[in-house]
Amino acid sequence: MILDAKRLAIAATLLLLAAGSWWLTRTVAVPEKTFDGKLRHDPDYTIENFHATVMDERGQRRYTLSAVQLIHYGDDGSSELEQPYLVQYREGSAPLHTRADRGWMPQDKSEILLQGNAISARGRDPRSAGGEIRVDKMKIFLDS
Repeated sequence: MILDAKRLAIAATLLLLAAGSWWLTRTVAVPEKTFDGKLRHDPDYTIENFHATVMDERGQRRYTLSAVQLIHYGDDGSSELEQPYLVQYREGSAPLHTRADRGWMPQDKSEILLQGNAISARGRDPRSAGGEIRVDKMKIFLDS
């Protein structure tokens, strides 16, 4: 069998195509996902009849938060609240009472998102006549 230029060119082309397809499968292949549980959003603990009081730097109550149930998620540090009830205290004014059907707090606990029949009410005090707000969704910043 004599190797002529035509057969040599075909063999070189086939070899080049085989090498190119091998390289392409190595670089473009999607890596297999390994399931290690890190992406799960499962609760790590729940608290029934939850109640917490947060104080300021002078030892005065800033707010109290209670709920029928608190569910904490360890993957992102967030918490879900069932029937949350928040009372915010400010010096010189009446406490602000807020409740809703559900609530959600991020890991840093700087805010609370309330959903479902959210009601916020403040009583009358020397500085204001008080009032009430009823909405379906409400965001409250707790650090302000």
